Amino acid sequence: MAKNIGATFDPNSIWKPIEEGTYPAHIKSINNREIQTRAGEAIVVNMTYKVSDDVDKETQLLWKMDGYEYVKDNDGNRVPVVNGDGTQSSSSCDHLKGRDFQDNGWFIFTSGSAAGKNKRYFELLANLGVKCKEEKVDGKTMKTLVLLEESDVVGKPVKITVKRQEFVTSETKHLPPDQQVKRSTFKVSNVAEWTDGQQLQVDELEGDVPF
Repeated sequence: MAKNIGATFDPNSIWKPIEEGTYPAHIKSINNREIQTRAGEAIVVNMTYKVSDDVDKETQLLWKMDGYEYVKDNDGNRVPVVNGDGTQSSSSCDHLKGRDFQDNGWFIFTSGSAAGKNKRYFELLANLGVKCKEEKVDGKTMKTLVLLEESDVVGKPVKITVKRQEFVTSETKHLPPDQQVKRSTFKVSNVAEWTDGQQLQVDELEGDVPF
């Protein structure tokens, strides 16, 4: 007779993949470091974002899966899961609650000759509601950039755009291209203001969701 080993199965907790998209979140942490680039000295600002419980209001399209891999047709396209009327099925994004994502960094080029490269960081400040003062430099009107600190952003509600990125593992970078091993991860590519979101306290952001 089969032996009871105490293991269970929850049919309501089926694994779902992360899909690219825009999700409600809160900024969880921030740090910066100085680096040397071809364009001169720069500061890189990195942030971590925790997906809000409100993400269960978002939906994602469903695709046929073979374990953890997408089922592909003969043309290499993902095969959708369809409803009885032929439309593609969707489900809640509640599996993303509490998930942490990181960005690739926001570069601030400190040399005046590279000021034109600071557009992306300037747009980040604008999206976070940080206003930049103007000053005259060599007769030109310039925006004075500020370095974000924890008190400026931690707990701030934002909408993050998450994109899949492919990379070569560090163990195989030195190998010929056909022998390199590639992996993928999800990174935050853009941050926008979440106007209806609520500011959170630091202690409300503590605790990681295991995955």
